Amino acid sequence: QTRSYPQGSELAHVLGYVAPVSPSELTGDPLLELPGFRIGKAGVETIHDLTLRGKGGSSQVEVNAYGRVIRELEHREGQPGAEIKLTIDLGLQRVVNKLLKGESASGVVIDVHSGEILAMVSTPAYDPNAFNKGLSSSEWKALINDPRAPLNNKSIAGRYSPGSAFKMVMLLAALEKGVITPDSLMFCRGSMELGDAEFHCWNKHGHGAVNARQAITQSCDVYFYEIAKRTGIVHIAAMAKRFGLGTPLGIDLPGEGGGLVPTPKWKRAVMKAAWQRGETVITGIGQGYLLVTPLQLAVMMAELVNGGVSVTPHLTRKVTHKNG
Repeated sequence: QTRSYPQGSELAHVLGYVAPVSPSELTGDPLLELPGFRIGKAGVETIHDLTLRGKGGSSQVEVNAYGRVIRELEHREGQPGAEIKLTIDLGLQRVVNKLLKGESASGVVIDVHSGEILAMVSTPAYDPNAFNKGLSSSEWKALINDPRAPLNNKSIAGRYSPGSAFKMVMLLAALEKGVITPDSLMFCRGSMELGDAEFHCWNKHGHGAVNARQAITQSCDVYFYEIAKRTGIVHIAAMAKRFGLGTPLGIDLPGEGGGLVPTPKWKRAVMKAAWQRGETVITGIGQGYLLVTPLQLAVMMAELVNGGVSVTPHLTRKVTHKNG
């Protein structure tokens, strides 16, 4: 009838919390009808609720008029819940929490070969023990009205422009299409003109002539504007999707968001408008309509550095039942 979360808010968005069963959650399982019984409502508690819960046993008995048991008619043994071992490194989780304290932010650390999530932090968070004991209406309102969204797991549900982290995917798209080689030089004078629009580099003085390696090292915006224009949005989008950007990755947590990798077809369908070349240019530096989750960025980075091997992010390392 109770649950203790000794790490409190440090693991809130990973573990989730348990709370009393609502009428809509009744399934016919007699366990759920016990007064005070709690089930998983968020995080790992939801994904592994049935596994952790086990199954209740039952005994059907015959009683006399005084309520005294005469005999047992049927007996079914219950099944104890299993033990779940996660991939989280608690020490690393605490380090990331400390780094992000006071911020509205997210941090994800992933094993680049196995896809195990070693740390996943979304700040600010909440204390799951408060849900276990029951929140007052004022406490609940404070949580849902907080503009920094402490109830949302930003790591999997937050959708943000990736910015310069996307430049590596942009570079791969351009190299694969053959519009540049690693040694192709572009001249950055601090801005680039396209029609009557001007697109600025973060370095207003410019970077001069840069090749692919120098453009990545110095994060030269003009270089990526130019190669995006040459590559085209269709090829850029195809490369982004190969890295899992813009779509749910299937992590074992509820509430994972998708994001958006824009294409001309998407814009016509949603905005009833034609795609513009300027929109391709700003997509090249991870801006515009492009939206990804922090988890998607972590997986993208993992696949970039592990030799191009696809990984599936996950939090469950081992499920051990009582029978071994």
